[in-house]
Amino acid sequence: MTRVQFPPIAQALALYAAAFVVFTAIIFATPAFLGTDDYYHARIAAEIIEQRRLAVDFHWLPLTILSPERFTDHHLLFHLYIAPFTVIGGIIGAKLATVSIAAGIVVAAWAFLRQNGVRFAAIWALGIFALSTPFLVRMLMIRTQGAALLLLLVGLIVLSSRRHWLLIPLTFAFTWLYDGFILMPVFTALYIAATWIADRRFEPRPLFYSLIGVGLGLVINPYFPQNIGFIWDHLVAKVDIENSVRLGNEWYPYETDTLLTNSLGALVALGLGFLAPSFREGKRDRVETLVLFVAFVTLFMLLRSRRFIEYFPPFALLFCALAWGRGGIDFGALLPRFMRWRPLIPVIGLLALLVLGAITVRDARDDAGDSRSADYFAGASAYLREYAPDGAMVFQTDWDDFTRLFYYNPENVYLVGLDPTYLQLADPDLWDQWVEITRGEVENPSAVIRSVFGAEYVVSDSAHDDFEDQAARDPFMEVVYEDRYNVVWHILPDESR
Repeated sequence: MTRVQFPPIAQALALYAAAFVVFTAIIFATPAFLGTDDYYHARIAAEIIEQRRLAVDFHWLPLTILSPERFTDHHLLFHLYIAPFTVIGGIIGAKLATVSIAAGIVVAAWAFLRQNGVRFAAIWALGIFALSTPFLVRMLMIRTQGAALLLLLVGLIVLSSRRHWLLIPLTFAFTWLYDGFILMPVFTALYIAATWIADRRFEPRPLFYSLIGVGLGLVINPYFPQNIGFIWDHLVAKVDIENSVRLGNEWYPYETDTLLTNSLGALVALGLGFLAPSFREGKRDRVETLVLFVAFVTLFMLLRSRRFIEYFPPFALLFCALAWGRGGIDFGALLPRFMRWRPLIPVIGLLALLVLGAITVRDARDDAGDSRSADYFAGASAYLREYAPDGAMVFQTDWDDFTRLFYYNPENVYLVGLDPTYLQLADPDLWDQWVEITRGEVENPSAVIRSVFGAEYVVSDSAHDDFEDQAARDPFMEVVYEDRYNVVWHILPDESR
């Protein structure tokens, strides 16, 4: 019987379409964005088009290290990509832009495996849907991690094909995309080590090319030279998390039981990859050794911080596919009683993939459906947009409320946002005062809020009971808006005191 072979471009398009449909089913399980930072990225992307400039005039956090003279858009390439989607389609458009990137990840994984002779590369690539629930969810947040993973996969394709000069434009793009651009030089250094171990050959050029790309990306940049200082300010607080201000949960590691539960597929793939040489002749080659190193490094990153769940699962899968999918293993000898079933092994693997993938995708849809309502801060923002003067400072009681306030009401400016360290690094004393007020430790807070922070409107969610108690006892704080999610106070003018 003749086996039908489809052209590679047809396979790629079919795989892209299938991945697009599955990712769409996950991301549209909620009408809202999946994450808090999604609102910031969508809004700042729209600002690029509305302001008609690459270097956005960012004036919304003037008291932080993101003041207008210090702001750097360290996700510039990502924002350029999603900007037209967001301006035309709003939340729906931004979601579709993200789905287009996520589907590209599946195709890039397939292309890498096919390039390196892995049989049934499309089935292996679709295994991405069976690895980890949080991986799927975070791939669909309006954030740069999905695009970063896509570029890293393209980097592996470039390295394994030995067209190393392409690392210059690729790393340049990565530097504009994400301040984790150091990952590309790290991958090239791992390639040098893998080449030496597998082939006893020293090949340093990839590292030089990637460093050239980084240098060009930093210098040929609309935010140069303040982008250099921002990288330091942005990362210094993350080096010693235990001794810093409490950051978002994503900067802290998973509990062991949680990691085993939500990433079991990825951990199993890594373990199976290790076992493969026990059932075949020959050692690991250059590419398999490289991906093993990459899987180890990204696993270490994940053990340090849950935000790196975006990287480890796909590289664990690629390592497993390279170890088991390129021949040299006699599956019939492994299971002699079932030797006659050997042609069914791909079918059995596909069925297992469908079952595990269905479970993982279902769980990801459930998690997406549990995302906070799109109405959260929408009503409060609408009130402020109508009644607060344009450009007026708004005092908020939580730093991570900024993204939604900024998305729904870019007419005002805010106290702190995106990262709590941004205010602390800019003005430690102001930070301490803000913390005391939001914890309800300051009586009659209106005087300090108006005189020190220059705000006449205060907005809060429903999780700051101590602050609300102090505000209720403050005769100069008047509730002017309230819904099931938020409260807005107006601070009466000085002459009424």
